[in-house]
Amino acid sequence: MKRATVLIAVNLAAFALAHGARAQDLATAIADTRAHSPELVAAEADAGAAEARVAQARAAAGPTARIEGSIGYGRLDPGGYFGLSADDVTPSAVQFVGEYPLYAGGRIASALDQAVAGHRAAKIGADMARQNLTLATVSSYAEVLTARELVASYAALVAALDEIVRDAALRYDVGDAASSEVAQARARRAEGQAGLVQAQGRLAAAEARLERLTGKTVGVLAPLPPRPEVPASLGDAVDAAIAANAMLAQAGAAVDGADAGVRAAKASNRPTIGVFAEGARVRDQFFPDYRADSMTVGLRGRWTFFDSGASGARVREAEAQRSASAARLRQARDEVTQAVIEAWSGLESAERGLEAAREGDIAAREALRGTRLEVRSGARPPLAELDAEREAIAATARLAEARAAVQVAAWRLRLLCGIE
Repeated sequence: MKRATVLIAVNLAAFALAHGARAQDLATAIADTRAHSPELVAAEADAGAAEARVAQARAAAGPTARIEGSIGYGRLDPGGYFGLSADDVTPSAVQFVGEYPLYAGGRIASALDQAVAGHRAAKIGADMARQNLTLATVSSYAEVLTARELVASYAALVAALDEIVRDAALRYDVGDAASSEVAQARARRAEGQAGLVQAQGRLAAAEARLERLTGKTVGVLAPLPPRPEVPASLGDAVDAAIAANAMLAQAGAAVDGADAGVRAAKASNRPTIGVFAEGARVRDQFFPDYRADSMTVGLRGRWTFFDSGASGARVREAEAQRSASAARLRQARDEVTQAVIEAWSGLESAERGLEAAREGDIAAREALRGTRLEVRSGARPPLAELDAEREAIAATARLAEARAAVQVAAWRLRLLCGIE
């Protein structure tokens, strides 16, 4: 992008703000991301599937009913048995079976517990996806603002450099400046143009990321809001994370599911008992014109009391999985605690960095104003103003990046503590 194009874009943004164009703010960007994200849609669909599995497990405790039937055409020859001769037949059968489990050895209850734990883990997975999207949106939003500020600063610098190069060339033509001064001015301009190109590339990448997240074209953005609230102390932050962190909650759900898996494995070799009712209507099955209608109610049981050690192996496998899940829960607790400590320290460092960046920006702007006065009075060469301008731009960039760092660090800490 050439300088004129950059200046036009900056002026259009300023015009939009001046005439009341509605700027997209951070909260809106987060909401847009959540509404657009395929990742979140997939996570919520997984949670819906897990909820359906809970319904399936609960239904296993209820009655079932089915109807089976068959019909065919053929020829049946009893071979003179009972004096019956060969004849064409249409064998058919219809059977109704209804069952209701009375005792399943704990299979149904443990399967339901596993499904409930899986559903809870899936819902927490959707919460984690929302949190990750929130942090990515905050980071991208802040990066766009930072990059836009850099582009505007470098565009202004390049415009000033063009004027200085032109002035130096004119003074050289009349013998009032050395060729080295012209060369130095051109070198500074090339450096400024390189900085502008880098800032433009950074801006293009940042806008592309934010557009991918929100699904909307990035327009006028409101400034970053004040830093969101976080727990008052490190101890409070750790306690909040232990109580509400999504990763910890998901690991806890995995432990509950593994416990239910152990109960299910132990129940696999216990007997089952249920009541049943059966009715049947049979025609032409064993000899021509054969008819039989039946109705039966009763109890049905099943017990596999020997399976060559398969049930014992299932129990050992489930217990090993439970031990692994419990170990992962302990590991997750340690990792979350460490992450909260790092996030707390990172926020403190970012806030101190922001204070230093503010002071540096003020000092650089004051130095730039003083240098301009000195250049105008002839006390210093024009290139000194360029150096001061460059230092002011660097200070502005550090301030913008420090603001972004504070915002991202605060959101990271909040999300680790389970605060959205």
